[in-house]
Amino acid sequence: MDHDIVIVGAGPAGLSTGLHLAKLAPELARRTLILERDQHPRPKLCAGGIMPGGEAWLRKLGLDLSEVPSVRIGEAHFLFQGRGFVVRRAPYVFRVVRRDGFDAWLADIARARGLALQENTPVRRVRRLEHAVEVQTDRGTYRARAVVGADGATGVVRRAVVRRKQRVPQISRLLEILTPTDFQTLTPRNPREGGALLDFSCLAHGVQGYAWDFPTQVQGRSMRTRGVFDSRVHPQAPRASLEASLQESLGPLSVPLDRHNLAGHPLRWLHPRSILAAPRVLLAGDAAGVDPLLGEGISFALGYGEVAARELQDAFVRDDFSFERYRQRVLRHRIGRFLRRRAVAARLAYRVRDRRLLRFLWWRLGPLVGWLAEHLLVDWGE
Repeated sequence: MDHDIVIVGAGPAGLSTGLHLAKLAPELARRTLILERDQHPRPKLCAGGIMPGGEAWLRKLGLDLSEVPSVRIGEAHFLFQGRGFVVRRAPYVFRVVRRDGFDAWLADIARARGLALQENTPVRRVRRLEHAVEVQTDRGTYRARAVVGADGATGVVRRAVVRRKQRVPQISRLLEILTPTDFQTLTPRNPREGGALLDFSCLAHGVQGYAWDFPTQVQGRSMRTRGVFDSRVHPQAPRASLEASLQESLGPLSVPLDRHNLAGHPLRWLHPRSILAAPRVLLAGDAAGVDPLLGEGISFALGYGEVAARELQDAFVRDDFSFERYRQRVLRHRIGRFLRRRAVAARLAYRVRDRRLLRFLWWRLGPLVGWLAEHLLVDWGE
């Protein structure tokens, strides 16, 4: 056997799994190999928000997010056609990082703590055998007693776990562009500098989500990340145009999107009936499913790392690699509880498309909705 454990994907979920193994079961971590398709730092499409709950997972690993360039968001505006509610929290509501720098920082820490990380190794196929898992890559074939799929929403490992007829529609859509801070003159519906905007006006056009506008830093330069998230928590509903919604959110003063590097990717959200494991293989992070309400992924991916590491530790102690209890372990865990709440909220919030009803809910009940969201749907890491 080449390794006890192979982790496919060196993003937040895969690296968090490895780092939690190093903390919980150092002997297993020494026999673990992490495979990454690209080389850090590599570009990664992501709005980059990390909630305090995500920072709490980092602190449990002895890590300090202040070592990574980030922007602190002092207030977050949740609006529908210019009205809604504002979340303010000291010292900040959340931080915005760039994924290339954040993931590279985690990768460097993983190496420093003795984890084997092999980059530039695309995984082409994963085969479950009776007593092992075979991982075929461009650089050879590896065998392991267990494999963790942390390679994203459409990763190779997931196909070894979930057959086509078992798949539940749970794919969100996302578009993003980076712009200079002076790309558009701030208007009353936009937050002041240092704030973040989540504009749900596109609900009236059939988008099951929102347009965002966050400040960020790119190689020390102040920029803004702007985009549209479409949850698709109601997959049978017609698909709205994300390009049109993003263009509208940027306002009449903006230049056409074809003048910018527009990028998009799918995001998988957690469904309570999701298949998260098969004998000798388990899924984590985007491969398993994250947030269907706001598309928050980094914080939950970091939490998945602890759940996956404990499941692996127990499997080797019991010599039982069925992973039959993993899904329930995820759903009962702190991250699972918040994800289930957000799934319920997403199904309710994104069912409403009538403009008059949306205005009533956001304009009249906005503060109540904000209070409920802040106290029931957000993991502040407390």
